[in-house]
Amino acid sequence: MRLFAAINPNSVFPISPVSKFLLAAFCLLAVTAAGAALEAGDLPTGWKELSLLNTSEAQTVFANAAQAAPASREARLGGALALLQLRSRIAGNIASAREQLEALRRENSGDDSGIAAAYYLARIQQVHSFTPDRAVAVAGYRALRTAHPGHVYAQLAAPKLALLLLYDEVPPDEWERRVAEVQAMIVRLDAPEAVRDTRLILATALIRLRRDHARAYPLITACLEAGSITRKPRLNALLLQAAESAHQLGREAESAEWYGRFLAEFPHDTKADENHRRLAQRSPEARP
Repeated sequence: MRLFAAINPNSVFPISPVSKFLLAAFCLLAVTAAGAALEAGDLPTGWKELSLLNTSEAQTVFANAAQAAPASREARLGGALALLQLRSRIAGNIASAREQLEALRRENSGDDSGIAAAYYLARIQQVHSFTPDRAVAVAGYRALRTAHPGHVYAQLAAPKLALLLLYDEVPPDEWERRVAEVQAMIVRLDAPEAVRDTRLILATALIRLRRDHARAYPLITACLEAGSITRKPRLNALLLQAAESAHQLGREAESAEWYGRFLAEFPHDTKADENHRRLAQRSPEARP
């Protein structure tokens, strides 16, 4: 397996189809097709161009590779993904990409190209299609995680599945069942980035939809204490959320610690003055 990038550490919440998430995912995996010298020389260029959003250039590389080696599943995968990334988003391109991905999956659902195809077929139903089908996307992600739980694309599927499960209009008991499913999924994840992203999606849903700081707070603090939040804007927001959640739970000393860390990390932030005041309220010995 030829890996061009690790899982994107910045992909936490849903973003548009032409997005940082897809930028990372497109260059995440290029599948080795044994023996083709062309692939060793040209296909990495295709993945690089796709990761830079140079879609036309990527299409040319993958098309030439597919012509030179028609059996190359990697070239066909790259061509399908290039169609999804085209700026001129039209139904025909999405339909063609779906057909190519379905063919890859039918031929072999167990190799890297087939697994990647399954992931992107679910992704099409989640964000690319003009008529998204959330139920089909959920079924696709679940099937992928069941069949290939340790594969990198199954790890990527976890936070996407969590988003779909948690932001549906369902009765309270069904929503709690879905929370339990996401919690169980987190325990089975191997990739630190997938663990982090799925935890944060669950924490955000618990706060936004249920004002449930008691269950959200440990999820947020686990990520902060692990040092897994690398993007400054996300770290900024999560430090403040941790401080507020601790306050809501009556854990004022912990709230003060999170405000103190926020001020240490972001001393010139526009919210610094207000958070100095809050720190003083939580911890009387603190000084602005």
